[in-house]
Amino acid sequence: MNQIVTCILLLLSLFGTFSKYVYIKEHKSWNEAQSFCREHHTDLASVSNEQDNLKLGKLGNSNVRIWIGLKKNSSESQKWMWSGGTEVSSFFWASGQPDNWPEEVYGVIYNSKWRDYPDSRLHFFCYSAEVVREEKTWEEALEYCRKHHNNLASVASETEMMLIQKELKKHITTEHIWIGLHFLAGNWLWVDGQEMGYKAWSEGRKPSCPHGKMECAALQMTRSNNVWEARDCEERLSFICY
Repeated sequence: MNQIVTCILLLLSLFGTFSKYVYIKEHKSWNEAQSFCREHHTDLASVSNEQDNLKLGKLGNSNVRIWIGLKKNSSESQKWMWSGGTEVSSFFWASGQPDNWPEEVYGVIYNSKWRDYPDSRLHFFCYSAEVVREEKTWEEALEYCRKHHNNLASVASETEMMLIQKELKKHITTEHIWIGLHFLAGNWLWVDGQEMGYKAWSEGRKPSCPHGKMECAALQMTRSNNVWEARDCEERLSFICY
C-alpha cells in the first residue's frame, strides 16, 4: 500500500464517520422493531461506547424517543441486556434514570441519553452488517465497502462481535474475513475512527510490529470463538461492511 494511501487511511481513521446504524421511521413495538431489524438488517442497535451513543443522537430525531436494543433481563430485573444477547457494560442514562417502574422494561434514546420505557409504538435504530462473499484484497474490500455501503466493519465490543458472528453464519465465506482494522503509524486503528477499547487478538497477543505486508486484520472463522489475526493485505478474502 503506497504512502499516499496510507496517509489518507490514517486521516480517515482519525476523523471518519461511520454508519453502522439505520434509523427506521416506522412506529413499532420493541418486539416488532427487533423482528424487523433481524429480518432486514442484523438486529436492534446496541451501543459499544460513547462514540456510538453520540452517533445515534445525531442520526435520529432528538425530539422523539427511539427504541434501541436495550431490554431488562427477565430473570434479573436489575440487569440490562442487548437484543443480541450480551449484558450491557456501558450506560448512558439520563439523570434520574432508570426509574424502574415495573412496566418500563425496554430502553429508548432521547437527546443522546437513555431512558427506561414501557412498550409503545416508536421509531427505532437497527444495527446493520453486510457480508460480502467476493474475495478481494484488504484495500479493494475497503474501496468496495465505501462505494456500495459505508465502510469496512469495525468490531468495537463483544456485542458487535456476537452480531457479526450471527450474520456470518448465514453465509459461506473464506476461512478469514477482512475487517476494518489496519496497522498504521505504529498502531492498530479502525478505519472508521472507532475506539480500540475492545480487543480479540488470537491467543490474546496484539502484533506490535507486524512483519512485511501483515498489516491488515481479519476474523478467523474456523475456531469456536472468532478472533482477529494479522494477515497479508494482498490476500484475497471475503469481508464484512456496514
